[in-house]
Amino acid sequence: MTVSSKIESIIINSEKGKLLFVSDFSQYGNYDTVRKALQRLTDRGKILRISKGIYYYPKTDELLGILYPTAEEIGIAIAKRDKARIIPTGAYARHLLGLSTQIPMNIVYLTDGSARKIKIGNQTIIFKKTSPKNLSFESKLSSLIVQALKSKKEKNVSQTEKSRLAEIIKQSNEKERIKKDIQNAPVWIQKIVLEILSAIKKDELA
Repeated sequence: MTVSSKIESIIINSEKGKLLFVSDFSQYGNYDTVRKALQRLTDRGKILRISKGIYYYPKTDELLGILYPTAEEIGIAIAKRDKARIIPTGAYARHLLGLSTQIPMNIVYLTDGSARKIKIGNQTIIFKKTSPKNLSFESKLSSLIVQALKSKKEKNVSQTEKSRLAEIIKQSNEKERIKKDIQNAPVWIQKIVLEILSAIKKDELA
């Protein structure tokens, strides 16, 4: 059985919607051999090339056609491959929290892995190297809140956004973890989040 046949067999027997990397098949050949095998499968329409070294076993819908992976799914898959941690930042963090309906064209993650840019269609995923402190949060929600607020100045955080954050925190059951995590945030962000936590506590006691 050739390297190409082995790789094709593994892929077609896996779940559709899976992201594939050259490194996933390193036990079957060197980098160039595996890359060529994946390229042949791409040429035959079995898989799609998302970006350099990243392929996709397409999942389809009768009405929508190919269901492409989201930037979040791609970011998580790359981080898992690299055994790295990532945190969404800026406009993308705001979008994930529901503070903004717009999906930015440039999606930025902080990471303790390699810094890189990956072009996915019209979008660019950017991984920025950061210090361990920025990745030290116990709660993913804490890091999203901090990064979303960091992307705005204190005076630009609206009451509507604070109310939205309060709703999210209420539903998360992570109030204590957030209270602990927030100690690593800038003072003005600590103030906003602690005020929200205080208001939630009052509501619960009322």
